[in-house]
Amino acid sequence: MTFFDRFRESVKETAAAATEATNKLARRAQLEIKESRLQARVRREKTAIGEAIYPLLASGDLQIDLAEVQTALARIEVLNEQLAENAAELDALATAPPGKPPLGGG
Repeated sequence: MTFFDRFRESVKETAAAATEATNKLARRAQLEIKESRLQARVRREKTAIGEAIYPLLASGDLQIDLAEVQTALARIEVLNEQLAENAAELDALATAPPGKPPLGGG
């Protein structure tokens, strides 16, 4: 085999290895995107379950004695109170006459 034959064979092998590596990276990227999309779908389904069950838990029609659930329910109650306070302040801002600050200011 001449020098040029060996060189050409080396270039072919390098090109084949590069193509294989590129294909592997592309497949990995496809799989990572697919995984991300599937995880997002799982989160959406879990959210749907929570949205369906939360009213039952909040009203007491469904009892679950898991500490994590009870803690989350308590946090949601506090957050709902904060939302109500925020909404009241927004209403006060919207109805305050021009040039007069609304009462509160919390």
